[in-house]
Amino acid sequence: MKIVFLGTPKFGADILNGLLDAGREIVAVVCQPDRRGNRNKTEACQVKRVAEQRNLKVFQFEKISSDGAEDLKKLSADVFITAAYGQMLSEEILSIPKFGVFNAHGSLLPKYRGAAPVQTAIMNGDGETGVTIMKTCLAMDSGDIAARRKVDIAAADTAGTLLDKLAVQAVSALEEVLDKLENGSLSLEKQDEKSATYCGKISGEMAEIDWKMSAEDISNRIRAFNPSPIASTTLNGVNFKIYQSEIVDGHGGAPGEIVMCDKNAVVVCCGVGCLRLVSMQLSGGKVLGYRDFVNGRKIKTGDILGK
Repeated sequence: MKIVFLGTPKFGADILNGLLDAGREIVAVVCQPDRRGNRNKTEACQVKRVAEQRNLKVFQFEKISSDGAEDLKKLSADVFITAAYGQMLSEEILSIPKFGVFNAHGSLLPKYRGAAPVQTAIMNGDGETGVTIMKTCLAMDSGDIAARRKVDIAAADTAGTLLDKLAVQAVSALEEVLDKLENGSLSLEKQDEKSATYCGKISGEMAEIDWKMSAEDISNRIRAFNPSPIASTTLNGVNFKIYQSEIVDGHGGAPGEIVMCDKNAVVVCCGVGCLRLVSMQLSGGKVLGYRDFVNGRKIKTGDILGK
């Protein structure tokens, strides 16, 4: 079965690698155009890097719906698989492959349709999520369901670690779908529109910590925004990013106040409860564990985080 794979970030790259390792025939890969990244250097996305390592044909359409149809038709693919591709597909694109287009979405649809299902699940404190393989239609994430896999969300999971787990399950679910397409046994399940929920994109503004929130809510946001855009606040007027934290017993203090700062812990008060800061980064510096951060005398008891 000839497959065209469409994806852009690590989640897509992991799924692409998994399908290739399973022996699937990927006749071409489609990803977003190269973008300027750190230090204004043009960088290829992770799906493109995998495709080049595997010697696969790569297309990078600025707008696939207007620029990609003719090239994709020439591939005579049986099915398109998408995973965090990043562009909407037109009816013309959806109609090209024999069996249609199937998308790997990082939630148990119809819950969390939209751009950031994994981050939203962590922010909301969910204990479980999953991956859904759906047949793509014109309406966002509302296509018929072909397969699902559930995944537990561990207390220490970040968006990055949870996406890694979901990618593994996505490959398993896609293998099931592809096998059933080949033998003609695939059945599809309609989504329950009444149960649908939605989530938007994650912005840098959302990652700014409000220390009046509870320690649990702030911890969830720190986990949800790792590896991007990283939860942030300020320390003495300088941008201060927090990569990892732990909820600890409360200490008397104002929201954002550092109430303990030594080689054993850096503890900050929240609206309810406290957080122990595990790894952090001051603007222009390296990501450091709390011991190295304290040894560098970058923080002290009594400092107030936030504006």
